[in-house]
Amino acid sequence: MKHSFACLALMGALAALPLAASATMSDAEATTAVQDMLIERKSSQEVIGFLIGDGRSLKDATVLAVQAVTGHAKVNLARVGICLARDNEEAESIARACETVCTAVSDKIIESLVQNYVTGGCEEPEYEFPSGPTGGGSVSPSI
Repeated sequence: MKHSFACLALMGALAALPLAASATMSDAEATTAVQDMLIERKSSQEVIGFLIGDGRSLKDATVLAVQAVTGHAKVNLARVGICLARDNEEAESIARACETVCTAVSDKIIESLVQNYVTGGCEEPEYEFPSGPTGGGSVSPSI
């Protein structure tokens, strides 16, 4: 009897585990968290990453973050979300979703962010540095 009760309790706990693991903050809690993170000077990448870590898709995380703020932060969060997209289709989908929560002025900027993504503007620049010293001539030992 004790064994079957223990098994039943263990099965109940294991059945509840996925529910606890998938629990996410409410949108109101997430909005407050986004605002607090930006007050603490966290980067837009950290904000979007935090929301994704909480269980949201990239699109949902980006839209929630964009809705939570005003001004330049709105456009910067949209830029980060778009640049994290896997492909052009996802970037465009994120942009359209962001446009629904932005002003008309921001819409034009977000459209340019998609074009930036398509043309490779989100990729990290590759720098080439020469292996030897540049210019300067010889150094006089008398100095």
